[in-house]
Amino acid sequence: MSGTETGRRCLAAYLMGGTALALSALFVSSPASAQEVPAASEVRRYAFDIDAKPLAEAIADVGAVSGWRIAYSFELPENTVSGGLRGNFTVEEAMRRLLSGTGVTYRVSGAQSIVLDRMPVADDDALMLDAIDITAVPVQNPADLNYESSSSVVYIPQEEIQRFRGTSVGDFLKGQPGVMTGDNRNSGAIDINIRGMQGQGRVPVVIDGSVQQNTVYRGYSGVASRNYIDPDLIGGVVIEKGPSSGVYGTGATGGVAVMRTLRADDIVKSGNSWGARIRGGLMGNTSEPPPPYTTGGYYGSGSYPYGGLPSDLGAPTGMNRPAFLEPTAGFGSAAIAYKSDRIDLLGAYVRRKQGNYHAGTKGDTPTPIIRDTGSGYTVGFEGLNRFRAGEEVLNTSMENTSYLIKGEFRPWADQSLTLSYRRYESEFGELMPSVIIRGEGALQAPLSEVTVDTYTANYNWNPADSDLFDLTAEVWRTRTETQIRTPYRFFGFDFGQGYWDVAKRWGGTIYNRTKLDTGVGDFTFDYGGSYTAGTIEPPEDVASKDPGAGGILEARYARREEGSAFLSGEWKPFDWLKLESAVRYTAAHSRDNRPSSGGVVHNEQTNAGFAPIYAITVEPLDGFQVYGRYAEAIRLPSIFETSGGWSQTPDPDLDLKAERAQDWEFGVNYLKNGAFLQGDALRGKFAYFNNYVKDYLTRSINTWGGFGGARIRNMEHAWFEGFEAELNYDAGVVFTGMSATLHTYAEFCRQKEECWSGGVKNGYAQMHLPPEWTADATLGTRLFDETLTLGGRVTYVGDRPASSSNRDSGGYTTLAIWDHYTLVDFFATYEVNENLSLDVNVDNVLDAYYMDALNTGLMPSPGRTFRASFTYNF
Repeated sequence: MSGTETGRRCLAAYLMGGTALALSALFVSSPASAQEVPAASEVRRYAFDIDAKPLAEAIADVGAVSGWRIAYSFELPENTVSGGLRGNFTVEEAMRRLLSGTGVTYRVSGAQSIVLDRMPVADDDALMLDAIDITAVPVQNPADLNYESSSSVVYIPQEEIQRFRGTSVGDFLKGQPGVMTGDNRNSGAIDINIRGMQGQGRVPVVIDGSVQQNTVYRGYSGVASRNYIDPDLIGGVVIEKGPSSGVYGTGATGGVAVMRTLRADDIVKSGNSWGARIRGGLMGNTSEPPPPYTTGGYYGSGSYPYGGLPSDLGAPTGMNRPAFLEPTAGFGSAAIAYKSDRIDLLGAYVRRKQGNYHAGTKGDTPTPIIRDTGSGYTVGFEGLNRFRAGEEVLNTSMENTSYLIKGEFRPWADQSLTLSYRRYESEFGELMPSVIIRGEGALQAPLSEVTVDTYTANYNWNPADSDLFDLTAEVWRTRTETQIRTPYRFFGFDFGQGYWDVAKRWGGTIYNRTKLDTGVGDFTFDYGGSYTAGTIEPPEDVASKDPGAGGILEARYARREEGSAFLSGEWKPFDWLKLESAVRYTAAHSRDNRPSSGGVVHNEQTNAGFAPIYAITVEPLDGFQVYGRYAEAIRLPSIFETSGGWSQTPDPDLDLKAERAQDWEFGVNYLKNGAFLQGDALRGKFAYFNNYVKDYLTRSINTWGGFGGARIRNMEHAWFEGFEAELNYDAGVVFTGMSATLHTYAEFCRQKEECWSGGVKNGYAQMHLPPEWTADATLGTRLFDETLTLGGRVTYVGDRPASSSNRDSGGYTTLAIWDHYTLVDFFATYEVNENLSLDVNVDNVLDAYYMDALNTGLMPSPGRTFRASFTYNF
């Protein structure tokens, strides 16, 4: 099939979504799909039926119905009777109505938390207005998505992102069951792993509807798929584990992560027309990067004659770790927003600078192994890591600048148009692990650079008098330029630039939601389509076809386009029964556009297919659900997998198939407000997952001859199985949460009866294999009318599965094997007043020396680190 014809198929798939808008009564959807990350103010509305009664009793009823914590430290006015409250309201709306005219006011002090205050005495001429009657349909609380859906969902609000931001950008994802960050200590990027699935679009990271994922070569440690955003610009994150029936689920054989940037609602306080937020912070445990090519860690592996062995096998620099409370790095951000009935405007700026962090000191640290051979000495090292306890870990610095401009325009009450521009600039340390293990040792590389420009436009039409339409249309464009500088010398070439490309992507989506209330139950229908296209090539002024030309590795020239249409929905014939189904069609075409020379045959790839989803949820008791779900997703070969370049070159004779996930999940949800005490909240989930990925795509080498024989091929299958459990309890003054993930089975089969538990020789899959066990526990308290929050978190990460070893992979992929580790973190937040809050964190309190699971950088993670920051919102 020609590229033109396939392009038409991609466009047709996109247009199918638009045609589906006319078929609103024919298809079914999953509202739990990660399509939109709600703003903090978009919380659930509750059905209240409160008679006129004493104010204290009415307030208690609000807490009991909603599960919100309502605290006060003074006597409520005696003999004050509140008016009745009937209808669907948010908690804030309910409090405004109940407190009207009572001399008591309130403020939201945290997630699902309110503190009451005495209202200042008004002037004689002041006029007290009654609350306005507001009615609305119920909106699902995003924090409860995971406990009310037939799939496993992670919701991370702003508060949690800031609390666990850590040293590296991806640290805010730690502690989420089944979710990890790959290669977290390099480049300041995010590369999400869900239940063993990672890279090449298996877990799309969608930011305000746009995608930017770029695959970067990592030497003998394979490749990394990178996404860039500063945590201070994130307004919230929803991660759906497993195939998704939502609009952003194209290619999501592992899951999908949907992030939204800040909105005016996040900055402007209720009742105001404008607001600003200023944040600043300091951090310790870092050092300014030394000059390029400075040596660090242990070095000198090899043979030495008698008398020739150095007295110290460690580098002379890097051991000047700062004092615990000495500030050595920092960040600052500012956001200002304006809000009115018709227009919301927002501008934000973030600047972040930190040097190379220092490793911890407690635990199993690398040591030289010296053997007397009778004629001299041989020196080796335990493991692949070379950095010493407490040492500065080279190439872990970053200096980032981010900008965000956003405007939302509402010309009519039921329509909105949001336009935004976001830019991310970063200089960071990067070192291919190959440099460390080949004998050069740890070297400080010249700083690498990345810039990302993102443009988005989002239109929404949601008429208040009709449930037939909640229509969204989006267009977007991203441009990512990645220039990696690394001291990489190989085969007589000096690859000073290492890697340099420009990746451009653009696309659009259109989708609608229809709700029908019929005599046979309630229906919710979602349907739509998406289209994306992208190119990758080096900058125009860089010659890079041949290895070593221009000082960079062989670059890629390619184009890819993809269209997708989905039809999905939900039917609730009874309050206790929910049925869901979905289907997605996807078509893609890619072409390798390398400049023709030496008989190059351009690879061209065409793929298409359907993927269904089915789910059933039964709720035998209020708040207790049992569910089962079968979900498929297809991922068509990515632009990296179908284009020629360093590390692998496609074979035009290999007809790659779509990677197909066949995912089973069975679980139990539990959600109860007022479980033990008035106003408390108990949440729980237990899930079993079994993801069989047919025709899994990875690299392999069938013949000798170096990378010339490296090809992307379909394996017979990959298979991941395990359990997840979560339990969260919040009683206001005390809150706690626990989670655990157990991976019970992993298998990679090149063909039937040729299987390994740890990956395929020369492949990429083994770099994504998660630990057998992970567990997390948080315990905290809120004191002094909930103005002071204190708490701690303990995280356990187990070993790489014992049955997987370097023997399973080997070849051109060198496996980093980490040891199990336990981390203890401390956090504290003090709300000085309604505008100012202070945060203090100590990460890795025990100063453990460890390597992150899924780390391919062959470097230890940060030791004990003190962080302090403030947020001023006015």
